[in-house]
Amino acid sequence: MVSTTAWVAAAAVLSIGLALTAGAVIWQQRLASAEARSQQERQVERLQADLVKRVTMPVYGLKGARGTLAAMDGKLSRPAFRAYVESRDLPSEFPGVRGFGFIEKVAQADLAAFVDEQRRNGAPDFRVHGLGAGDPHYVVTQIEPLARNAQAWGIDSGGNPVRRQAIEQAVDSGEATLTSPVTLVQDQQQGQGFMLLVPVYKQGRDPGTPAERRAALLGLLYAPLVANELLQGATDTAATLLNLKLSVRTLDGDFAPLLATREGQPLTLAEAADYALADAPMAESTQFTIAGREFRLDAALTHKAAMRLLGLAGVGLEVGGALLSLLLAITVYLLAAGRARAEQMARDMTADLARLATVASHTTNAVLITDVQRRITWVNDGFTRLFGYASDEAVGRLPGELLQSPRTDPDTARHMREATEAGLGCHLELLQRTKDGQDRWVDVEVQPLHAGNGELNGFMVIGSDITARRALQAQADEARQSLLDLYDNAPCAYYAVDANGCFLQINALGLTWLGCSAEELIGRVGPRDFFTEEGQRQFDENFARFKREGRVSGLEYDLVGRQGETRRVSLSATAVYDAAGHFLRSRSVMFDISETHRIRQQLHQLTLDQQAMLESDLVGIVKLRDRRSVWHNRALERMFGYREGELLGAPAQQLYPDDASFEAFGRLAYPQLRAGGRFRTQQKMRRKDGSLIWVDMAGVELPGSGGTTLWMLLDITQSKAHEARMERAALHDALTGLPNRLLLADRLRQAIHGAERSGHVFALAYMDLNGFKQINDTHGHDAGDEVLKTVGARLLAGLRASDTVARLGGDEFVVLLTPAQAPTEAEPVLDRLLDALSQPITLSNGAQVAVGSSLGLAHFPGDGRTPDALMRHADEAMFANKRAGRSRALTR
Repeated sequence: MVSTTAWVAAAAVLSIGLALTAGAVIWQQRLASAEARSQQERQVERLQADLVKRVTMPVYGLKGARGTLAAMDGKLSRPAFRAYVESRDLPSEFPGVRGFGFIEKVAQADLAAFVDEQRRNGAPDFRVHGLGAGDPHYVVTQIEPLARNAQAWGIDSGGNPVRRQAIEQAVDSGEATLTSPVTLVQDQQQGQGFMLLVPVYKQGRDPGTPAERRAALLGLLYAPLVANELLQGATDTAATLLNLKLSVRTLDGDFAPLLATREGQPLTLAEAADYALADAPMAESTQFTIAGREFRLDAALTHKAAMRLLGLAGVGLEVGGALLSLLLAITVYLLAAGRARAEQMARDMTADLARLATVASHTTNAVLITDVQRRITWVNDGFTRLFGYASDEAVGRLPGELLQSPRTDPDTARHMREATEAGLGCHLELLQRTKDGQDRWVDVEVQPLHAGNGELNGFMVIGSDITARRALQAQADEARQSLLDLYDNAPCAYYAVDANGCFLQINALGLTWLGCSAEELIGRVGPRDFFTEEGQRQFDENFARFKREGRVSGLEYDLVGRQGETRRVSLSATAVYDAAGHFLRSRSVMFDISETHRIRQQLHQLTLDQQAMLESDLVGIVKLRDRRSVWHNRALERMFGYREGELLGAPAQQLYPDDASFEAFGRLAYPQLRAGGRFRTQQKMRRKDGSLIWVDMAGVELPGSGGTTLWMLLDITQSKAHEARMERAALHDALTGLPNRLLLADRLRQAIHGAERSGHVFALAYMDLNGFKQINDTHGHDAGDEVLKTVGARLLAGLRASDTVARLGGDEFVVLLTPAQAPTEAEPVLDRLLDALSQPITLSNGAQVAVGSSLGLAHFPGDGRTPDALMRHADEAMFANKRAGRSRALTR
């Protein structure tokens, strides 16, 4: 029989074991709680860091634009701003950013002039909308890409109290500022958004005090941020562990929710408004500030995470401790029965306790033990928490086939396999996959396990989750690479020089311009060595001044690269001094302005050419607004006989012959000009002395001038007179002044057309002088010319106003009698003409001569319907009468 002492000793050991187990369970609960809180804090810190990065990354893009604006003396053109924005990959560099824009402060009194100036400067469609009651206004003058942000172009951002408060805060503080939640006009979903504002001051520097900042303000660069796009994916990592709620303080002091998750699922904003985490397990609230805006992040363990981390903590230890206590009690009891058996049991328990001690020393990490063939024989709870596999799922399997990810580096996996095959340990970082398919970075340490005799009997593998650290490292590497890319590939040369003017640093574009490597430049030469002789002289003067004053800008030089390529550059720099005020280095930037310089020279030459053209002595030039002169050159005054300045402001009406011609010209010309066309005509106009001149006029409406027109006038009076003389010489007989054959043919065609329309008739008489040859032979050709002039004058005097008499040549004349109702109406006129020709003619020498005439007559339409037919008929009738000795032709 077992003695009472054995029972008492067993009971005492059992009591002590249970007490120790209870203490261990309490200790384990505290450890679990600390581990849960540690994981929660890490996730919250990671999420907060991610949120800060997402919101502040666009600040670097805006500050880059501010640097570009400062380098261009505050005159950032629309093409330059568009080129800067297009040089950035907005979706990948700044998720959630819809674009970059520029806001300018405009007083109410200056609003109309400001709009006109914007339209003159390349934005003819610019208009201001959404005006608020406050003065001044803050108007968006540039926003790129314009296609995605057209609704925001021209909007008064100060018209909204939330936007206005953030704008004034940014201007007074000089710092990047985030608005309270607003609805962005360019967001089709009309969700929550923000405006990130960066003030820009004159000369590119912060004046110091709020009053000075408001006075020196050039405007504000800004980026519209869409909250859903900005925060997309931010909570993916933490949502499996924590319930989250992110809020932002509004203008009225309350916190408005931005996003929330519950048990890994996102909530709508309406659900998030009533969502509270204060009573949840491990609940905590963190407040932080980003760009002047206060955010609050509430976090608590999800139900699943709480059960996993807290609900079962200590259960295994409690059961194990109770069992161990029971085993110890039994052991003590059995000791009373037999020492040998007790000693063997003590040795077995010592081995178990040693293994438990090893596990306990690494309980915060994933621990697994394998046999010599690397098959898993045991895993701890940390392994299950990290990878999701329970002990029965892992035991008997190779770690590689259980945990290896398709993205695992094969070289790293091979190195670990070779080390274990050689019976050696190793330490490395490995990408491994959890049971739910997530890839995690794990710091893996493998240690070989040996038996008492030194023989290898397995391996112990300890793994630590370093996914968060690797992610932060990748983000830091990416940010560093982005900054380096921005520095090297900016559209300008960045560099620094020391007090001797030698390069200390230069970016990749600068090296390309100079055609050198960094090793050839740093500490050896400076920018002066690549300037022309004139540029070197200017650099020496400006560099000494720069080291004293600390700033230069807009200096222009011709930069000659190592390969001889020359470019025009604009240089700006600021100085860096030590605490004692000694010059340390420069911060310098060069812009390639070769094309700008070339265009500037061309514009200067064009200005000179235009000035010479405007001062031309031949062409009068005038600008009219509301048909009044607002500018003219001297040639216009000389053309119209006015003194200098006398026509300025005068109405154009005083240059026209009468009001009717002035009004007719306006009705004809100005609709064509307003339609964008050009108008040209020849017009009679009046000089100051009342005389009329012929003017060739050409005009055009100046674009964007509000109806102002430009006219060029050339005096063509002389050419008009010459034209009239040439026309008369071409159509009239030089001796008698009567119409010649050409003019007769034209009038005969007109008579035919008129007769056909009205149904009238007309007559054509062909006349040949009798006795003219004897006068030429007797008295000479001068006498013959006198006779022809007299005959022409008598024929012209005997006709009606509607009739025509023409000389065909020699002594042949044709008379066109129009119109008539009947052929007989021509007879009285012909009789009168023949009677006039039969009268004697007194020559200049006093002699008297006489001529007769033979006449042939044709009627339209009876004798022909064409000019040739009528002329032929009249000619034949004249010859028939001449042969018959008759002077007259019978009418029909």
